[in-house]
Amino acid sequence: MGDRIRARRELRGWSIRYAASRAGISHTSWSRIERGQQRTDRYMVVDLAAALECSVVDLTGQAYTPADRQLDAARIDAERVWRIMMDTPMTGRSDAPATVEQVRREATLVRGLYGRCDYAGALRRLVDLVPAMHGLTERRAALAEMVPVYGVAMGSLLSVSYPVHAWLAAERCAEAAALLDDPIAVGVATANRARVSAYSGAYRPARAWCDAAAADLAGSAVGGALDVLGFLHLARAHHLAGLRDRAGAEDHLDEAAQIAARTGETDRWDLAWGPRNVAMWRMAFLLDTGRPEEAMAVAAGVDLAGLPAVRQVYFWLDMGRAAEAVGRDREAVRMLLAAERVGPQHARSSVSARETVRSLLRRGATSSELRGLCERMSLTT
Repeated sequence: MGDRIRARRELRGWSIRYAASRAGISHTSWSRIERGQQRTDRYMVVDLAAALECSVVDLTGQAYTPADRQLDAARIDAERVWRIMMDTPMTGRSDAPATVEQVRREATLVRGLYGRCDYAGALRRLVDLVPAMHGLTERRAALAEMVPVYGVAMGSLLSVSYPVHAWLAAERCAEAAALLDDPIAVGVATANRARVSAYSGAYRPARAWCDAAAADLAGSAVGGALDVLGFLHLARAHHLAGLRDRAGAEDHLDEAAQIAARTGETDRWDLAWGPRNVAMWRMAFLLDTGRPEEAMAVAAGVDLAGLPAVRQVYFWLDMGRAAEAVGRDREAVRMLLAAERVGPQHARSSVSARETVRSLLRRGATSSELRGLCERMSLTT
């Protein structure tokens, strides 16, 4: 296998150090693997294949069932987080000892993991963070942390395809926001709740919730209110697109763009709000309404620098969708691989990515890069 790995690396024209950085291992380990002095486990070989953009079979030379360490861990911890949430209702208190400062530090860490698309890492830490939040005696401080933390739980669970578990997290987020009696927090929680609803195709209730939350925020001069109001416009554009109301969706996108022009780029409430976010939602809307060329034109003006990985991965997945829709198969694969490099857990679990890959396969596209991506998504070619 070491010979095959070296041949693939040299075919790319990459140094050992660069290839190792793509795989997340040391260059000395990569060198030892190439020389046959270090064995690889079933997880590492997937990382090596992803780094080299090829199939695991291309490296092993034999039938092989790949496994993904991070997704395996995320699925295990998704069930653990579900049980913890079920065991910790908003009306109850846990016995977990923690101070407000400890909870805030851990919440910041978990939000950072989510921003980097490390859903396995976020879910693992949520197992202890959830009861710690519910154990705080300072109730308002606890509720203030619960809104973004349960939002992260919702996003992580939804991103690894656990929508039912994500719904409970979204409900906890909404309960905490209501108890805070803060319209901005309620707006954030409503967007989270609506996201899970829309994921399941329930666009009408999602839109109704966002309408109500936006009405409560209208005219507010409190810092962050405009960010959330703008984001609720984006959410409603998505819901109306799902309901086949293109004109209504475009109106909300225009409203969001006007708000973003006033606020500029912000990072409040982990929304990555601003003109770039609006452009990416417009890009997705154009794709969903059958206008891939226009979507690619919008994408050309988006600067990804400084955006969290959780936003970048959606951009590259949508670029892959657009390229596939206009028949640029090789470009579509490159975009999907870019998404995988930014957020492997997200890209390998993504429903839209899997559908794009299936479309490529149905059209007869074939390459070692595409075969490798299929393996890592557990799709048969």
